[in-house]
Amino acid sequence: MTSRPDQYPLLDVSGVALLAAGHFMAFVDRAVPSVYAPALKAQFHLTDTQLGALQGPAFVALYVAATLLAGHRGHRLPPAPLLAGAAALWTAATAALAFAQTYEGLLAARLVLGFAQAAFAPAALALIVAAAPPQRLSRWVSMFTSGSSMGRSGALLAGGLALGAFSGGLLSAFGHAPWRAAIVLLTLPNLLLVALLAWRLRGLRPSPSDDQGLGSAIARLAARPAGLGLHFLASGCVILAVQAAAAWAPSIVNRACGLPPAASALLAGAVVLVAAPSGHLAAGWLMDRRLRAGGGPALVLAGGIALAVLGAALLAGASTPAVAAAALFLITAGGGGAALAALAGLQPLSPAPLRPPMNGLYLAFVTVAGLGFGPLLTGVVSDRLFAGPHGLAMALALVTTLAAALAAFAATLGARPWRRLARETLKAANA
Repeated sequence: MTSRPDQYPLLDVSGVALLAAGHFMAFVDRAVPSVYAPALKAQFHLTDTQLGALQGPAFVALYVAATLLAGHRGHRLPPAPLLAGAAALWTAATAALAFAQTYEGLLAARLVLGFAQAAFAPAALALIVAAAPPQRLSRWVSMFTSGSSMGRSGALLAGGLALGAFSGGLLSAFGHAPWRAAIVLLTLPNLLLVALLAWRLRGLRPSPSDDQGLGSAIARLAARPAGLGLHFLASGCVILAVQAAAAWAPSIVNRACGLPPAASALLAGAVVLVAAPSGHLAAGWLMDRRLRAGGGPALVLAGGIALAVLGAALLAGASTPAVAAAALFLITAGGGGAALAALAGLQPLSPAPLRPPMNGLYLAFVTVAGLGFGPLLTGVVSDRLFAGPHGLAMALALVTTLAAALAAFAATLGARPWRRLARETLKAANA
């Protein structure tokens, strides 16, 4: 890392990798209810709707307000205490979830987790976007977003292994709930992350800005509904489909293929480990080419979400682990690529000083759309419309298809306004 008095503190690739590792750890802890959904359902006698609420709205409730605040002011604070402190607090919240004795206790832990994680992504993105060479912006952003998708994989793999080990009697201190011990084990690497963030980012300070905050970002969005508004809408639909699939993948494999919870988590985790970085990095490369040529994200976004729909349709009829794995690969790679295209495509639409609050506004919106509605809506559709071992997979296919159709429509309708706004922004920056 380097710092110049006339610029925002700059990162090199190793600094981006550390922030990506933090994003990875955040999503490991965020994915805990998805990994242990079958165990939580049995332990607390939950419906799919209650599980969906735990995975989505309980996390989103405080996350959204805190993300808006972080986008407004977070990039003006020293990054070391902000990012390390956020990691320490969400680690404590994850540990609290492991010891919860009631459904209300689970909800409270998720509320704190959402609040703690809200500061991390906006502040980290502010560092990355300010430092990235223009010709590599999408690829640097894709490194960071790959951490989130691989975090889901890490949660599934490590969580599945830990659950299998503790279920076999390696640890009896947690009685008949080995999932509790497994969650505690997942939090231990976070202690190293907190120390590394505090040490590696020490001394960095943001450079003075022109004081554009959340109000300016909202005003710009309201003034440009075609260029920015349609992009937000398409992005929210993409994240809804992505988060719905991520939340329910282990449960679908568990029910449709008859695998035990630990094996279901391991299968889903192995697929995500390969598919997530493949989708994000490929989309990052494509987006850099598109942006250099003056094109926008619509084509990459639509292509990625189409792959996700194909995967969801295949998963709805899957009855063997091999077919389920192929379906999950398409969902993860396609949805991840579309999500990267959405985030990278947002950056050229605002001047550099406005990007941190705009990213915070964007992250708040897509989190509400994705985590707030994706898992919950899928659970409600499963409980109300479908039954049997494939009911949850069919509900996911329906939700994914509807969200993808709206995303493709909004991206196509907004393609020309996106190009016009990007040209205006670039011209103003060069004036």
